[in-house]
Amino acid sequence: MPFRDVIEITAQGGRGGDGAMSFLRLKYIPKGGPDGGHGGHGGAIWLEAVDALNSLDALGHRRTYKAPSGNPGEGREKAGLAGGDLTLSVPVGTRVFDMDTGEQIGDLVEVGERLQVAAGGQGGRGNASFASSRRQAPRFSEAGSRGEQRRLRLELQTIGDVGLVGYPNAGKSSLLAAVSNARPRVADYPFTTLHPQLGVVERAGERGAERLTMADIPGIIEDAHKGRGLGLDFLRHIARTRLLVYVLDVADDPVATLDALRVELEAYDADLLERPALVALNKVDLADADELAAAEAELTGFGMPVVRVSATAGTGLDDLVPALFALLPPRPEPIRAPAEARRVVVDPVRVERDTDGAWVVRGRELEAVVERFDAGNRDAVAYLQHHFAALGVNKLLKRAGAETGDDVRIGDAAFEYFDEDAGDDAREHLRTDAADQRAAERRYLAQQRRAEETGVSAEGADAEDEIEDEPDGEAAEEGFDGAESTEERSSP
Repeated sequence: MPFRDVIEITAQGGRGGDGAMSFLRLKYIPKGGPDGGHGGHGGAIWLEAVDALNSLDALGHRRTYKAPSGNPGEGREKAGLAGGDLTLSVPVGTRVFDMDTGEQIGDLVEVGERLQVAAGGQGGRGNASFASSRRQAPRFSEAGSRGEQRRLRLELQTIGDVGLVGYPNAGKSSLLAAVSNARPRVADYPFTTLHPQLGVVERAGERGAERLTMADIPGIIEDAHKGRGLGLDFLRHIARTRLLVYVLDVADDPVATLDALRVELEAYDADLLERPALVALNKVDLADADELAAAEAELTGFGMPVVRVSATAGTGLDDLVPALFALLPPRPEPIRAPAEARRVVVDPVRVERDTDGAWVVRGRELEAVVERFDAGNRDAVAYLQHHFAALGVNKLLKRAGAETGDDVRIGDAAFEYFDEDAGDDAREHLRTDAADQRAAERRYLAQQRRAEETGVSAEGADAEDEIEDEPDGEAAEEGFDGAESTEERSSP
């Protein structure tokens, strides 16, 4: 499996369960009232940093991750089961970006650190929640909301205290194997190391065992910052290191090599040259004393300590390890944005005229509320009028020039506008039509119940004496016409 330190995925939170529309019907309690329960919340998607991974390969086989949805509510006010959260394991050092906004939303730098990347939808309320003194038998419930969907870019920046920087075949992998517990692949040809390798270096200190993490960054060549070789792909892994070790082959013009390496780092990120660093002059067992002395004298001009080592022969390692611990600066505290810093996009309600002449009301909050109710249910639309009035929808429509009878669309729902300043005759006409339709609905429901109890067909049952004496609910409020309801158009 190839090493992957950058992947793009889509995270989809679970949808909330729908609220139940139910009425209590028992042998001795024929009219027990509304008892629909809430739907369960949808599951969220989390990222968790674990120590057992060193790449993003495990997430690369899928493009979309979906959390479970919540279950719908039930009668007798039974709430639906919430959808379980989905946790994705990522390596320590994973940065998370929102691909739509470009902002960084997280940086997991500690084992066990968690980040929620997609919230689950809210469960809908059952009809029992909408009962009031004026609405004693609500015949509607609330649907669950959709879970959050985000397109994410995950980038791994290896967490290493010390970064080994050098040209291919400089001996970085051999040096890492000689001083740490890592066992990287070592061979006598360029680009043996194809992805960052980590190893732990330990020594006995005054306060017990001390340790640091060493990272072997794959070979950097000239113009690596422009995309040549492997350098561009893995230069990002140097960003977290606190100490740089330039591994130079004594037989390969070490002064020119060091100068070229520093040019590449500066071109990628000039701040890298400000970090503590030392030079590991490698393969000293293959050079004579005069050659070593001349090279060391020139390298000290860069202002960095120079340590002679031979990874294969083990020469100078006892001097290199103490130098690493001595030069390593303290680990900085991770910088994290406060939880409340997540950007909140304000989307005010606005009215536009469509090409077909209908009025379109837009607004994220308003559309989200309307989406959760059945726009063909007269009781539900009457309840929605509270939100329309609170958000000033009626006033905005009138100010835009809407007239009684105009079509109004909010999301996928269609309504008919009614001017709140219309005459008394028009208002009374709307109330009468609404009352007649409610009476017809109650007669139909009573006939259905009678048919179930007696086995007589609903058409032949005389159910007039069984009509429930239920209130008409809240009267149709000002703003939208409540006289008509079709498959494509509904109104309070």
